[in-house]
Amino acid sequence: MQKLTEQNNKNSALEYDKIFLKRKENGIDEQDLKRWKKLLKFYKGGRLIDLGCLDSEIPGLIKQRFPEAEVWGIDLAQQAITQMQQKFPWVYYEVMDVYKTKYPDNYFGYIVAGELIEHLEFPEEFIKEGMRILRPGGIFALSTPKEEIKDIGAIDKERHLWSFSEDDIENLFSPYGSVKIEFLKSQYFPIYKYRFPTLISWIKKY
Repeated sequence: MQKLTEQNNKNSALEYDKIFLKRKENGIDEQDLKRWKKLLKFYKGGRLIDLGCLDSEIPGLIKQRFPEAEVWGIDLAQQAITQMQQKFPWVYYEVMDVYKTKYPDNYFGYIVAGELIEHLEFPEEFIKEGMRILRPGGIFALSTPKEEIKDIGAIDKERHLWSFSEDDIENLFSPYGSVKIEFLKSQYFPIYKYRFPTLISWIKKY
């Protein structure tokens, strides 16, 4: 993985509450919907957590097929969590740090982290914590822009801290489990042109 910027980290709870409200005004984007569905490719029911969930529609997608599913969502953005709890009252939403969650070891069977890892100062610590709370045989589903280093700032130069290649994902996750990677082609978003395909990865924990 390669560092995209040396500037101050602008990822904060306040910043993402603002982003949440802006995204809410624009409505659900088709590319986001495709990505959420792809992240759930191997979900077969059971206990799932969406890390850095913000406005993720994953709970709604799950409810259609698995009405008895147990779903959690955590994020630092208080307003986002409050409004998502109102939208999906059956989900266990909490404001929480993804580096240090309160959950027991091996608690979840499926973890989703969509468009999160590129925003984090310490990706390895995040992965370690995610794998701690994932049970053996469980799936860690991750998405991130592919090789953003090729055009720094084309997506979100103020908030994206790291660029990841297919090899980076393999190297980061292979100590924990088997890695499967696919790509989602880029599309237009309401605010900016998304210039990179998305890396979608599923890691099955040893």
